[in-house]
Amino acid sequence: MTLVLFFLAGFFGGIFLLPPFSYAEKVITLNQAYVFAAKYNGTIKANEASFYTSTLLKWSAVSMLLPEISLIYKDQRMHYNSPASAVPLSSSSLTSSFFYPNYEYSFTLVQPLLQVGAFPAMGAAENTISSSKMSLNNISSGTLYEVAKNYYTIFNDQGLVKANRKTYEEAKSHLELTKAKLQAGLAIITDLLQAKSQFYAAKQALISAKNSVKSAMSDFASLLGIGLDFKVAAPKPPKMYKASLKVYINLAYKNNPGLLSLKYAQKVANNETQYYETQYIPTINFQASYNAFSYNHFIPGGSFNFWTAAGVLTMPLFQGGTRAISIEKARSQANQAMYNMIQAKRNLKAQVVSDFYNIQNLKYEILSLEQEEKFASKNYTLVEEEYKAGIATSVDVVTALASLAQARQSLLASKLNYAESVLDLKRLTGSFKRKLIRLLIDKF
Repeated sequence: MTLVLFFLAGFFGGIFLLPPFSYAEKVITLNQAYVFAAKYNGTIKANEASFYTSTLLKWSAVSMLLPEISLIYKDQRMHYNSPASAVPLSSSSLTSSFFYPNYEYSFTLVQPLLQVGAFPAMGAAENTISSSKMSLNNISSGTLYEVAKNYYTIFNDQGLVKANRKTYEEAKSHLELTKAKLQAGLAIITDLLQAKSQFYAAKQALISAKNSVKSAMSDFASLLGIGLDFKVAAPKPPKMYKASLKVYINLAYKNNPGLLSLKYAQKVANNETQYYETQYIPTINFQASYNAFSYNHFIPGGSFNFWTAAGVLTMPLFQGGTRAISIEKARSQANQAMYNMIQAKRNLKAQVVSDFYNIQNLKYEILSLEQEEKFASKNYTLVEEEYKAGIATSVDVVTALASLAQARQSLLASKLNYAESVLDLKRLTGSFKRKLIRLLIDKF
């Protein structure tokens, strides 16, 4: 019984120590892929830690209003230089004649009463936290966008493998038919060479498509931070909301993470400007201390102690060029963020307009390519039957098969282009928000 329990514990314990999906093949949906990326992607985790670091900045501002308490303790031995003597001294007389123990300690309390600079510093810290959060949103939304894009790419590549395999089987069937007709004296050697050329081209296209799937799967696994033993399910085609172009532009202005980051960067620079401007405002601190001294050799009675309390007013009169340079630097950064935001809004609007109309064109292109693929399939079937009956030539069959293969590939490429364009528009309008990324709790 003990042996069985030990075996089971080792078996299940080994499974739990393995990376995700390294022990069994599993189908991952698109939503599950989002979850895995949020949980295991290293770039997102690193930016979560960076966001937590930024949350500590507010405590720097809070500490400007908190008291400071310090203890100073000093223990020393004072050496006394005595005149030279011809009579040697004993060790006991040396100790008592040359060393005098003394100590000193003091407790000091400093409580800020007027620290105007703490308020803009707190505002700058809060805006820095918001800016860092938006930066994390940019990283996470960009990562989730890449997850969706790679997912549709893998599915499209798998469809391309199926299409190329079908073309390969058709080319193989035509090659076998041509060989049979050549042996029967119904075809010439040129027909066989053309059929072989088409067959090897279809085989190479199939191998290339399979390698593309393997490469895409490896990139996808790296993005998610999981093992390679998984499959993808057929995702739903991405859809656009039935809205006007103006609505999409307004959504982009409101939710685009990059635009919001520039907005908070401008706020941070403005708060820094206010902070440096407050450096000429006086500060008032309350200071109290308890002091104790013991100088046994010099003080009759051995020691004394006393309290001190005072209000300290600090009035900056001149700080060289430090304050002025800091103010101008902060103002320059604020202006830079403002101009960047203006240009970013223009670029964002242009990109939204471009993607919106590109999606409309791709819809009609897909419909056209679907009809073209159906026509090419029927044409190939008809030409193949004519070739069997001796009416069409091998060149006709090869040409029809090449047209069919091209129509299949063009249709798949157009569908992938449509999916990526819709995902691009969703990213611009802030659809890939940080819903699955858990921010660290302030633990300070």
